Amino acid sequence: MTAFLDVLMSYPVIVFSVPFCLFFALMLIDLIFDLSDGSLGDAEGVELDSAWSAKLFLPPIVSQVPLPVALTVSTFVAMVMTYYLQQFLFGVLGGIIFYAVTAVALLVIFYLSLHIAAFLLKPLGPVFNAKNAFAKINFEGMRAVVRSSQISKQYGEVVIRQGANEIQLDVYSEEENDIQYGDEVVIISKHPDQDKYLVTKI
Repeated sequence: MTAFLDVLMSYPVIVFSVPFCLFFALMLIDLIFDLSDGSLGDAEGVELDSAWSAKLFLPPIVSQVPLPVALTVSTFVAMVMTYYLQQFLFGVLGGIIFYAVTAVALLVIFYLSLHIAAFLLKPLGPVFNAKNAFAKINFEGMRAVVRSSQISKQYGEVVIRQGANEIQLDVYSEEENDIQYGDEVVIISKHPDQDKYLVTKI
């Protein structure tokens, strides 16, 4: 056990073993205390720009899962690969050759670990897909109650009651109707460019 720990805490394995411990701890803290406001269940909060993974010819899943998860898995894979290479290859080298070989090998190992991590994380892709987090609701044709003081051509607020739940929407009206607080309206359609809905008074 002591020999195993000595290898983990020595170069070159320590390059990945220490980051793995840090990322693993970060992932546990995030899961326990929900510090990122549920980001591990909703990739949208921490989703990286997928352009960087495309430029590096990496599978998109690497940039779609939460960052703590991707880094924890990739550094774990890199740590395991480096450990066995140290045992059977790097250990027989010495001097400048050892550092020259390991310096190049660490870059290759990390790159390969990202691909392996992507393969391992692929089944979890749908879980972290923000598009699957909530079902889309078609509000057209639904009745709502005005929440704002009035509804104009620019702005207004309504509330849709579904059982014990209330859904608040931004709305507007194309007509010069006297729509006031508490009035009942029906939702006609969604604005083509903005996140608000056209309503008319019932």
